[in-house]
Amino acid sequence: MARNIAGAIQCTVPAKDAEDSSSVNTAETMKNVLITGVAGMIGSHLLDRLLEREYTVTGIDNLSFGKTANIAHNLSNPKFTFYPVDILDFDTLKILAKDADTIVHLAAVKKIAEKDSSMATLKVNAKGTENVFEAARMWGKKVVYASTSDVYGMSPDLPFSEDGDLLLGPSMVKRWSYAVAKLYGEQLAFGYHADCGLRVVVLRYFGGFSPRSSFAWSGGHIPIFIRAILEDREVPIHGDGTQTRSMTYVDDLIDGTVAAMETDAAVGEIINLGSQEEMSVIDAARLIHRVAATGKELKLNFIPLQEVFGNYKDILRRIPDLRKAERILGYRPKHSMEEAIRKTLHSVGQSERPLR
Repeated sequence: MARNIAGAIQCTVPAKDAEDSSSVNTAETMKNVLITGVAGMIGSHLLDRLLEREYTVTGIDNLSFGKTANIAHNLSNPKFTFYPVDILDFDTLKILAKDADTIVHLAAVKKIAEKDSSMATLKVNAKGTENVFEAARMWGKKVVYASTSDVYGMSPDLPFSEDGDLLLGPSMVKRWSYAVAKLYGEQLAFGYHADCGLRVVVLRYFGGFSPRSSFAWSGGHIPIFIRAILEDREVPIHGDGTQTRSMTYVDDLIDGTVAAMETDAAVGEIINLGSQEEMSVIDAARLIHRVAATGKELKLNFIPLQEVFGNYKDILRRIPDLRKAERILGYRPKHSMEEAIRKTLHSVGQSERPLR
């Protein structure tokens, strides 16, 4: 790697990557994968799927959000190796990246409340992502980068399309730090793609959940509502609950992620992954209560948005345009919201793990 007088990285495309990627059967040749954030919800389910498909997987996670319990059933699998490594540890990351064909970068610090510090969200998501792309550049590896629907911000253009304009709020509002850091990661991805010839795919995940979700706000409102209803506590509703979301069962997100890994036409693209079934937050609470059938009354606690978010304006509607995902990846979500809730409740009911 050389640098010019301005300090910019001067990239050389490895010979094997300079060839036309359309001649490569990715599904047959890219069987070694490095997953960052492997012990999280998406990471652990992706691990399950890749092992089923006879991939060899190396996974790293610093376990600040992910849980060892999510991957415990795979630790004895000879095709999986786990390292409790942080993405800020570049020296270790570049060693582990060498033997991978593809890096799926899922590790991140999630969005925060206004009362929390934004420094970890900004620094880990920015510097950690820089480390991943630089390690990939060193060895000529493909990267699938997990971005977020949060980057669409307050855009009025619905459904959210990958080539649409993005509208973020003021920099003084800390809650925007997650979207800003992820958007920086997208720009970094395409910088490495354009300047270094790195094969990148950017996936904008819309909300997802599973029995392995964090049953805290970092896991979204669905796990929070499930825990409250099963424990006969008040369900916290931000505002009046009429804001809508399009939540996705994790298996559908994994379908799209694997397709992005294995589809050459996805390289150099931003692709939405999610569901187009739009449901208000309060209706989601009512659905969970009905499906859970606890026999208890649904208790709702309405919390003023200002109290939760300060000057942050909550997004009133969030729904993806999935036409590009269907065209390039053949992606079509299979689970309805009710089916996803039933599967999650069933699995949680079968588990002895506490909801946390």
